[in-house]
Amino acid sequence: MDAFNLGDPKLCGTAPYPCYQMGTEALIPNYWQLAEHFVLNDNAWSSLRGASFPNHLFMMSAGSGPDIPDSVISGPGGTNWGCDAPSSARAQLYNGNRVFPCFTFSTLADEMQAAGVSWKYYSPQEGQSGYNWNAPDYYNQLRNSSLWTTNDVPYPQFATDAASGTLPAFSWLSPTKEASEHNGYSVCQGENWTIQQINAVENGPDWSSTLIVLTWDDFGGLYDHVAPTNVDALGYGFRVPLLVISPFAYANDNPSNPHISHANVEFSSVLKFAEQAFGLPSLGRRDVSAGDLTQMLNFNSTTAPLVLQPRTCPKSQLQPVQDTNIDD
Repeated sequence: MDAFNLGDPKLCGTAPYPCYQMGTEALIPNYWQLAEHFVLNDNAWSSLRGASFPNHLFMMSAGSGPDIPDSVISGPGGTNWGCDAPSSARAQLYNGNRVFPCFTFSTLADEMQAAGVSWKYYSPQEGQSGYNWNAPDYYNQLRNSSLWTTNDVPYPQFATDAASGTLPAFSWLSPTKEASEHNGYSVCQGENWTIQQINAVENGPDWSSTLIVLTWDDFGGLYDHVAPTNVDALGYGFRVPLLVISPFAYANDNPSNPHISHANVEFSSVLKFAEQAFGLPSLGRRDVSAGDLTQMLNFNSTTAPLVLQPRTCPKSQLQPVQDTNIDD
């Protein structure tokens, strides 16, 4: 991890070295409160040592391909990434092949659909900022079927469904780029958006049986003093923040502080938990070996909701950081 900035000298090779900036409590006060009240994991990792596109595949499939050689390792570029991408778009696989980014390997959504477990993907829609993170668009069986109309819904619907108690059993929620806290965008604006979604769940009728996992799809190009472990040829990638927000949030692995968990987890851990909770078969990829989210849950303990107020965003907090992710 020495001389991290030299990995991309164009973006971080000279002072003030934006890849080394630190976010303090003053930058993210509401996230800080959530971490103190619920559980923050300090041993959570992006699934793949790459950028958003393959990591979003992991978030739906516990892999970025059906096997390691045929796994995606880079994004297709452009505004639309999946089955909606231009015909010339290509994503690179681990085996060196370049393929059109519309895939057919299985997802957690397929498993839930077969088992009758309700699910939705709340996300920006085509033409909106952030649509490139709408992961069902990456899968032919989801994008080019009736599920695209019934289960891939506009992101504002999430708060509405949470308030009315009509959320499905499992939800994915992805923001616009402006609310994503992506490099160059306001962390405060993104935090406010996320807090509004969490508040909707906490104020809704389903809070008592809900688990929220809040995480970020990659490390954003910023330095971390903890190097990732190689669990296979694809990852882990660098550490990412991960919060568990639930009435049952409790770090069982840390008796000295039940709000900080050291349990080793990654994006596939969320899918593994869903498979356990809903009695679904394993996807047979990283979900087999991924760490268990139940290490951060205690069903004999109840944590009260923490409804927070969105804050007035200052004009500047950190200097804007240029985008260091190759396909974001």
